[in-house]
Amino acid sequence: MSMPKWSKITILGTLMGTCFTAGIYAQDLIQRVDAYLRDDFNVVVDGKQVKLANPPLIYNNTSYLPVKELGTYLGAVVNWKESNKTIYMNSRIHPEQPAEGTDTIYTEIVLQYPYAQHMDYLGATYPVLINMVGDQTYYRLKDIERMGISTEGLRKAKEKYTEEIYVSEAELKTKWKDIPQASYVINEPLVINGEKDESKREALKKYVADFRYYVLDNKAFASVPIIIDALPEENTYTYLFTENRHYYRTTLKLTKTVQFTDSAFYVVGSSSKEDIEVITVK
Repeated sequence: MSMPKWSKITILGTLMGTCFTAGIYAQDLIQRVDAYLRDDFNVVVDGKQVKLANPPLIYNNTSYLPVKELGTYLGAVVNWKESNKTIYMNSRIHPEQPAEGTDTIYTEIVLQYPYAQHMDYLGATYPVLINMVGDQTYYRLKDIERMGISTEGLRKAKEKYTEEIYVSEAELKTKWKDIPQASYVINEPLVINGEKDESKREALKKYVADFRYYVLDNKAFASVPIIIDALPEENTYTYLFTENRHYYRTTLKLTKTVQFTDSAFYVVGSSSKEDIEVITVK
């Protein structure tokens, strides 16, 4: 039986091309090699020249190409499973076949240096949660999708405790149409995502400010807000923050009241703090 045409082109890159960024893995040892990036190489797929985000690599007079990118150009599904260090390649035969794998292929990451900020992208400004893990920058998937950036076929990462899905900046560079820039028009110390009502936003900001610093049983607590996300239920939000160098989240609920002047304002109630770093994730 003949192999699909994309397999003939990318099988060698699959076996070797993904290894050289960190070395060659064998029996838990890493062997360093001398290889060369060739930005001057042209790649033509089905008669059309393509520009690869990751240039070909030359090792021992043999060229190695990024299988993930080639798979995308050739309509193949390329998945990575972290648990057994295996790359899976499948031809897309039927339109209903998934373009990417299940959550079992997600790379696991943890909240290391998370922060939220507003990003300018293609003429609009969006709140984005970003997580720095080692030398990698990860963008939260739901924020990227809100920006209109397609993530089909990109490798995803799942945060261990919140179970939220992220995409690395290295992967996103192959899809975005412009580089998102930090916005200096919206410069707020607290990023609130999904709530436009200014009176509600002010109530949430006041709640966060009131509980930034407090003392309980002679112990001082200092909180640093990361992001507030509106939930589908009206006037309900999830609040992610650090407190004494530990990550917590809590659910905030707004209740509308009326002052003596007949003007409405909101009171914020919160659930108990959830120490997400000690949650058992299935």
